[in-house]
Amino acid sequence: MRAAENSLRDFIGEVLAENLGRDWLDRSGVTPERIERWKGRQEEERRKIRSRGIEERLLYYADFYDLPVILKKHWPLFEPCFGKWRPMDVYLE
Repeated sequence: MRAAENSLRDFIGEVLAENLGRDWLDRSGVTPERIERWKGRQEEERRKIRSRGIEERLLYYADFYDLPVILKKHWPLFEPCFGKWRPMDVYLE
């Protein structure tokens, strides 16, 4: 399950970076408070794991329920791949 979730994170990041630019996270639809929470998780992991590198993509520190927020806001970019929003929303729930 983790592999599927991370593949979705990768896909979201790639599509939005390509269409919105490198600063896509600022326009993701997620509140700044949520993004700060992700950054906190990333920092916590950095402190715990000093001997090896950590995942630098901030989206990997998001809660799964943050992903539908991002997808829904930018659904026209994802619709060619996933189809209509409603079935995808049901799958994500």
